[in-house]
Amino acid sequence: MSTRTLPDHGQYSRYIRHGCRCDLCRAAGRSYRLRLAYDHTNGVARRVDSTQVRVHLERLTAHDWTQDQIAAAAGVDQSTVSLIMSRPGTRVRRSTAAAILDIRLDQDAPVPRGLVDATGSRRRLQALMVLGHTLPEIARRAGAAESSLQQTVDGRWARIKSVTATKVARVYRQLSVTRAPESRFAEQARNHAMAHGWYGPMAWDDIDDPTCRPDPTEPSAPASVHSADVSELAGRGLDDAEIGRRLGVSPRTVLRARAAHGIAAGVAA
Repeated sequence: MSTRTLPDHGQYSRYIRHGCRCDLCRAAGRSYRLRLAYDHTNGVARRVDSTQVRVHLERLTAHDWTQDQIAAAAGVDQSTVSLIMSRPGTRVRRSTAAAILDIRLDQDAPVPRGLVDATGSRRRLQALMVLGHTLPEIARRAGAAESSLQQTVDGRWARIKSVTATKVARVYRQLSVTRAPESRFAEQARNHAMAHGWYGPMAWDDIDDPTCRPDPTEPSAPASVHSADVSELAGRGLDDAEIGRRLGVSPRTVLRARAAHGIAAGVAA
């Protein structure tokens, strides 16, 4: 039976959610109430629109950050990051927005310690196999044991090492924008994925969210785009949505293409 780690003493969440009444937690409760009263008196909204935060999250993921890494850097729950990314228009706490926006694109992503939910890694591996990428090739690129990835893709583990999840996410970002070159092994990988009813990258709105359900109407592989076309249009200052409209693909496909080829974002991407 798994146990949840309690927040540290002196945090409001431990005071309000877990009923701790030690001196540190009582002080945290008083501090929160004082800030709340100040905000109400001065008309300060405690929740703000998440659009700017969501754009920044997309930029971080385009730089190979995982949701767990973003959550660790911002000091928030991974579920908060997932909610902002999967539900446009969500309002978030002002403090949460500030913490996420403070993450710089050029800083090193932290590696969360311990074990993390294997859902995202399993879906990523399955999606890559839908595109014809083989586990031995993925393992080689990730610097991970093939046997470990095999057990992950088969759903034998509910949680995996965070460092493995980070490696899988990095390789997924590189390979999910294109089908594997035609070969006997690529065909075997695709047939295996088809036999098990696995979904490709485009089927997931939030591949890390365990409650997310795949869209079976989406193609199993993203439509082909040429990096030169994306680079030229982004260089004109067009955002991902406009580039996608002109090339006949989704903004998500454009984002993945930019990430794979190191193409800078346009104005509003």
